[in-house]
Amino acid sequence: MQASEIVWHNEESVRFMQSLSQLNEEEWRLPIGPDKWTIAEVAGHFASWDRFILEHRLPYFLGDAPFPAGPDADELNAHSARESRRRSRDETIDEFVSVRRQLIGALRDLPAGDWSREFQIGDSRITLGQYFGGMIEHDLHHFRQIRQVLQAN
Repeated sequence: MQASEIVWHNEESVRFMQSLSQLNEEEWRLPIGPDKWTIAEVAGHFASWDRFILEHRLPYFLGDAPFPAGPDADELNAHSARESRRRSRDETIDEFVSVRRQLIGALRDLPAGDWSREFQIGDSRITLGQYFGGMIEHDLHHFRQIRQVLQAN
């Protein structure tokens, strides 16, 4: 993916999340499926991953040091879900918007030549475009889940 597409997606994700501020409390707490997270929990887990990228991925894309290991995904997601259950809708959305805008700023600041350079993360060699393409797929998967549950109710 191109840098402009990645930035555009992240800007659109902010608009999508802000649109969820129109949900009432009952809608915000709807599960996305049987025995699945609620919209609140899905929305709440994005900021934790964005922070991880900002702190533990982007600095390493620009340097020569090896990438640190990623977090335990289940643990990070469980913590994010717990936090989302105690937070208000507006707190969760505001946190997402704040952290995602930091990520957008960092993406815009990346040198153009770095987008096509390959990096080694664990056993994988990928470009920034491929890395962020995977993050976009993750976002879109969850955005579809949210839209589907809202259309069904």
